[in-house]
Amino acid sequence: MTEQVNQNIPISFAQLGKLIYNDIEKSTTKSSIMTKYTKEQIVRFLENPKGNQKELRKLSNFLFNGSPNYRRLILYFANMLKFDYIVEPFDLNTEKIEIDKFKKQYLQTIKSLEIMNIPHEMQKVLKTCFKEDVFYGYEHSTVDSYFIQRLNPDFCRISSIEDGIYNFEFDFSFFNDSTYNVENYPQEFQTKRKLYLNDKLNNRWQELDSKQTICIKINDEFEYPVPPFNTVFEAVFDIDETKRMRKISTKMDNYMILTQQIPIDDKKSEPNQFLIDLDTAIAFHNKAIQSLPEEVGLVTSPMKIEAIKLERRNKDADHVAQSERDYYNASGVSQMLFNSDKTNSTALSKSITTDEQIVLTVLRQIERWVNRKLKYINNKYKFRVKFLDTTNFNYKEISDLYLKAAQYGMPVKQELAATLGLSPSSLISKTFLENDVLDLHNKLIPLSSSHTISGKDGAGRPTKNEDELSESGLKTKDTDGNIRE
Repeated sequence: MTEQVNQNIPISFAQLGKLIYNDIEKSTTKSSIMTKYTKEQIVRFLENPKGNQKELRKLSNFLFNGSPNYRRLILYFANMLKFDYIVEPFDLNTEKIEIDKFKKQYLQTIKSLEIMNIPHEMQKVLKTCFKEDVFYGYEHSTVDSYFIQRLNPDFCRISSIEDGIYNFEFDFSFFNDSTYNVENYPQEFQTKRKLYLNDKLNNRWQELDSKQTICIKINDEFEYPVPPFNTVFEAVFDIDETKRMRKISTKMDNYMILTQQIPIDDKKSEPNQFLIDLDTAIAFHNKAIQSLPEEVGLVTSPMKIEAIKLERRNKDADHVAQSERDYYNASGVSQMLFNSDKTNSTALSKSITTDEQIVLTVLRQIERWVNRKLKYINNKYKFRVKFLDTTNFNYKEISDLYLKAAQYGMPVKQELAATLGLSPSSLISKTFLENDVLDLHNKLIPLSSSHTISGKDGAGRPTKNEDELSESGLKTKDTDGNIRE
């Protein structure tokens, strides 16, 4: 009897430990992104980025889908630009210009750009670029439609630079996989696929026609692709790990162990004289377990009965918040943009301005690519696209800048219209509709404003928007501090 109890009581403790571990693991590991990658793998990838291009690309896409922090960081940059643009002539001899031909070619140019739907297509390009560093695409266009097909980056590589823009080669062994039918690709792919089949050794990699391709790269200081935000990969895993540990700690805080005592004959001097046999104790133990919730464990022991709650008296600090701060520090982006508990409008504004410089550098690359396309359709007169430095954060300031310049006679009406969301084509068509067809400029009466009413009518300084106020200004507005009795 004594020997059996001594052997089985420790087993009960082991089973309880296993119960707690399994219960905690079951509720915390399924959502963990660490089930696919380890930090050791990430370090190994980053030590040799050129040799691990494919792995880093897959890792970045995996984190984009699995980490809300990383996803928001990518979308923050990819969706920042507004892609407002104007079309202007250059190398123009104003003394020999033929107005009708000039106007016809200008309208043809802006029509071609309108069909391209640049803001929509380029947002898709930038989303890929900020995840993978490079976007490889092939254009499909008709008389009235246009879209860019993204090519598999595992079968593309940068091969040359033309007019400041990247060109790339395509690996035609891509079509060795029967899943991809070359007949579903443009004629250029079909023609060069035949060349590959005739000489697989020398024609595996072939450069595609630069007139039909687009290749945009974020990290232009590297000749090979490197995800722009590779510096935060380890930090993403730190956040995931600390969240997982916090769940475990919370689980342990709410866990309770009950001990049930086996009665002992105290009258006898011999040890381990139990009044209940082991089989009976185990039977009651199992019945008690069936009636307990998952958060409560049970141990059968000859010790005194008491409740044990696994609660830490001195709780650790929230390491998740610290991990997220480390993450944003590694990314170089202000955490105040993403639900921070601290706000500083001046510091935030400066941080956004710094971030804008990153996307504006990419915008210049896109601008050169579009202008390279226009060279193919320019005839007697030359036109080029100019993208304005407008983002979703600064477009109001830039619009005010152009408005003030227009008031002093500067030729910036197109730029002003662009900041208001009007493409060159929209500007022309809406001006014609409102002025020549509907005669709205003569029929609409201006609304009353501080410029059309006297001070007695309640004129005064216009109220500022909340995003234009400082922290002290917001506090004054909330408390009505400027109202006088």
